[in-house]
Amino acid sequence: MRLRHWLRKENSGLFQTTLELAHYEERQGHTITLVNPSDEQVFYSNVDDPEIEIVHSQMGLSAYGDHHIPRFMWMHGEPLSSVGNGVSMKAIVDLAPMMDAFICMRQEERAVWNTIKRTYYVPKGIDLERFYPLSDPPEKLSGEPAVLYYENWRGSRNPLYLCIAMQQVWQKYPKARLHLYNCNNQKMYETFHALIKHNKWWPFVRTLTGPVQDVNLLLNKADIVVSCLYPLYARSIEAFGAGKALLAPGYRDCRYPFKCDLDPDSLARAIIQCHENYDQIDYRAWAEQNHDVAETVRQSIEIYERYL
Repeated sequence: MRLRHWLRKENSGLFQTTLELAHYEERQGHTITLVNPSDEQVFYSNVDDPEIEIVHSQMGLSAYGDHHIPRFMWMHGEPLSSVGNGVSMKAIVDLAPMMDAFICMRQEERAVWNTIKRTYYVPKGIDLERFYPLSDPPEKLSGEPAVLYYENWRGSRNPLYLCIAMQQVWQKYPKARLHLYNCNNQKMYETFHALIKHNKWWPFVRTLTGPVQDVNLLLNKADIVVSCLYPLYARSIEAFGAGKALLAPGYRDCRYPFKCDLDPDSLARAIIQCHENYDQIDYRAWAEQNHDVAETVRQSIEIYERYL
């Protein structure tokens, strides 16, 4: 199958997710091309006569109007933040009439997108060859447990509740430590630096720093990875690929033993429960069974084929 992706080059989870999808589409025998919507420049491969057109947030002007091949939009963002940022939801609604269907990767959001356009669900996967347990484990981050936060910080997406939760964890387990990575906003950095100092969190907050160069290496250094996204989850499932526990208020799979709410008390209880019962689950096996991007691609190809 010949697939054309409209994809804006940027440093984001959306971009990384789409690259993984395209990579595994190729591995499964399909021909793909990646095109930047703003200037319509091809930045990977070239397909002059695609059979399927796939949109990831934006589309080139030349593709507007009547379309003669099936066209799908992948719903990467969260519905609430798509409304909250004042841009994304309106753009989605404007593009919806030109789409044959939407595809989402979290079952909990399907009902929202389905009000706008017929929406199919595929499981959210990651590249399990990129995120994996290292055979020669690196020196761990300090702490027993070593708790890691590495999501992109912006607006209400920050580790405030996690820091408060860790104070409770530290009171029960004095060796517990929190490591805050990927803070790329100076004002956010200054805010948390002031909080750590004023609230005397420094005994357990041992890292407050910026960009992550090697995500898989960092994940391998931690015990527990925590996300503060709610009500959904994002690329934090990379932790499973690296064989590490993930705690995420937005991760609600009923089979997963460690669940929590976006609340300091709930987060603290979940961290303690996970620490005390860490071997209850094989996290790498969980990723292989539930979050393999190869399976995401296989199911999405089956959807595309229905429209040919």
